[in-house]
Amino acid sequence: MRRTAILLALVLSGATLLAACGKGGSASTASRSPAAGFPHTATTRGSPTRAQALAWAHAVNLTAADVPGFTATPKEHSETASERRLKPELVSCAGARGSRALLRSQSTLAEAGSPDFELHHGILDLTVSSEVSVDKTDAEAAATLTAVHSARLRACFTRYLSQLLKSQRYGGAVTGVSIASGTPPASGTTGGFGWRVTATFSIHGIRLSFYLDILGFVYGPAQVTLTSSGTVRPFPASAQEELFSTLLTRARAHHGL
Repeated sequence: MRRTAILLALVLSGATLLAACGKGGSASTASRSPAAGFPHTATTRGSPTRAQALAWAHAVNLTAADVPGFTATPKEHSETASERRLKPELVSCAGARGSRALLRSQSTLAEAGSPDFELHHGILDLTVSSEVSVDKTDAEAAATLTAVHSARLRACFTRYLSQLLKSQRYGGAVTGVSIASGTPPASGTTGGFGWRVTATFSIHGIRLSFYLDILGFVYGPAQVTLTSSGTVRPFPASAQEELFSTLLTRARAHHGL
């Protein structure tokens, strides 16, 4: 399941096509009805340099000190044959606006992420990480925010994930994949976005669920994403809220963009 979590994190944070997706409040917030739009209070004067963008990303991302008790492991993702085969169908389904959000490498000035922070306790398996992607302009980042809120993109991505998971071998049958969308509070930013992905499996007659929350916000030309996952149960809501608040605070405190 870890490969899928990495894949999703890359999708919304705007790397190479999935390389592609994002996160933002508590677990309950992710499935809440979208709130009113946010004013665009985070502005820039001209495009930042790549050095400025990278420095800002590293200043905002999570560190080991933010998640005591978790073990840091490097992010790894190599595209599988199934991903390569299904990718064109996803891009076609997403349409012009959605595909621009997925295939945004040319507009991305810089990006950086934290390690994966993992906690294993019995059958519980929790993972959390952050990603920061900086575009050349505020408008490019705002366009991705609009696409992420699109019902069409969610439907396309739900189908893509269902097909991808069914092509993998997890020792059981995939019985369902769903995505719930919401708008987590992110005051002082262009706006927030939130997806909760739930994948259900049947293994030897036992039903198990995998939860992936992709929550984040757009701040000027930057997209900041918090990705957390849990097997059996979602990542704890209180810890997720605290980490999201940490990312918000750092984004507003650092003025390098």
